[in-house]
Amino acid sequence: MIIKNAKVFIDGQFHDYDVRTENGIITEIADRIDGEGYDAEGKYLFAGFIDVHFHGACDAYCGDSIEKMEEIARTIPQYGVTGYIPTPIVKNDEESKHRVRTIRKSKNLPGAQVLGMFIYSFYRHRSIPYYPQSIIPTKEDTLDLIDGTFDDIIAILYAPELDPDRSWTRWVRENGAFPLIGFTEGTAKDVHDAVAAGARLTDHYPNGFPMLDHHVSSAVLQCLHEDDLYLQLNGDCIHVSPEFIRMMIKCKGADHIVGVSDSSPLMGKPEGEYHFLDKIVYIKDGAVRDADGKLVTGCHTFDENMRTMLANGFSLETIGKIFSENAAEAYMLKDRGKIEVGRRADLVVMNRDLFVEKTMINGEWFYEKD
Repeated sequence: MIIKNAKVFIDGQFHDYDVRTENGIITEIADRIDGEGYDAEGKYLFAGFIDVHFHGACDAYCGDSIEKMEEIARTIPQYGVTGYIPTPIVKNDEESKHRVRTIRKSKNLPGAQVLGMFIYSFYRHRSIPYYPQSIIPTKEDTLDLIDGTFDDIIAILYAPELDPDRSWTRWVRENGAFPLIGFTEGTAKDVHDAVAAGARLTDHYPNGFPMLDHHVSSAVLQCLHEDDLYLQLNGDCIHVSPEFIRMMIKCKGADHIVGVSDSSPLMGKPEGEYHFLDKIVYIKDGAVRDADGKLVTGCHTFDENMRTMLANGFSLETIGKIFSENAAEAYMLKDRGKIEVGRRADLVVMNRDLFVEKTMINGEWFYEKD
């Protein structure tokens, strides 16, 4: 397969290149490649999107059933997502373990590929009434959460102040997963020490963190100072205001911010009243809120967040880095997530308004817009 006349996004810039794929791999990138192929007619070509914070879609939570995981895998390539990290909200109960086991069985379904799990634990430390009591992270509790094995576990959420000697942080990293910072009231030192011990990313920043206070050396501030820390971002411009996103980019650079959908079973739903977890929520003006007005979760598709950021004045190059290339870099995925010879031929063609035209998975067109 040759994709011709595309604006190819590589290393933060668009290039007038052709791209050849063979046997599911990118084999050539050049100014011109001889032969017949798909004419992109100047449309954008991105590496297939990797959504690293994804609770659910299609009226289901990740891991509800194999059938629902099949539906999710078939559905999200129309939004450009070729790989994703299911993010089950888990505690030590059989329902959670069922989800973990089901996700493990869903790795090779047709469509978007499961790349591992982000365990959304209750290792949280927030003193406001909305959140449940903190659970201290221990090796025993964590092994119970993940059904006894780190296989397919890519990240685990925690507040670093709950692990004061960093032994749990180091243990998780030694087992091949990333301790992921969120829902914390810790200090700047807590964050700094956690990063030194192996934490590499935050939850969708700064949600779940306290508000900035210029009197306090807080975790939310230190996250902006840590050069080796990647920040997840829900780019709907509701979870985080455009002005705050601009501050994040100025402090971190666009190359250390990872766009996510924070997708839920409510993805793509119209305005109205819905059940979510154990509460009634309302979708209005693009936001999912409870009866008290508290922002609860995301309901936008991955590509919709890209269009929202474009509408709020962010450049195509910035959007491309945040949503197309940074996830693979942050999670150290070397086989995909960038248009480069030798990587998987997971690719997305978008028009100038950032609507998906075609999605390629493993060298084959999986989705084509009617």
